[in-house]
Amino acid sequence: MDALLSGKQAGEPVPQVDPADIKAVWTIYADVARRHPGKQVAVGAGFITASCRPGADVSAVAYRTGMLQIMAAHPEGPVASWMENGEPDDALFRAAAQTKMEWVDETGREGLPFDINEFLGRARGEIT
Repeated sequence: MDALLSGKQAGEPVPQVDPADIKAVWTIYADVARRHPGKQVAVGAGFITASCRPGADVSAVAYRTGMLQIMAAHPEGPVASWMENGEPDDALFRAAAQTKMEWVDETGREGLPFDINEFLGRARGEIT
């Protein structure tokens, strides 16, 4: 994903994307994880691009999918009620696609690069 994120400035907004693109990339990542349990496997940018709709901001899709993965990795976390058998409900794909986020860099930061309350409000359908 590093190649996809090159040139992004920490603190700048991440463009909103189509939830269907996040769902497609989630499926790729989940399939790779099933095929290679316990291992870290890179997914090529071209493969991710091909899974998205034409004109998609692939960097933003990959980044937002990663943020959803972080949220979903905690079985007792705030999105647990929208997860079934390790798969997010469409409400989570929508929230991940639309919630205001900012790019981060490798120096890190404390906390997520988005407002969790906005994310959850979007998942509940309270924010459109």
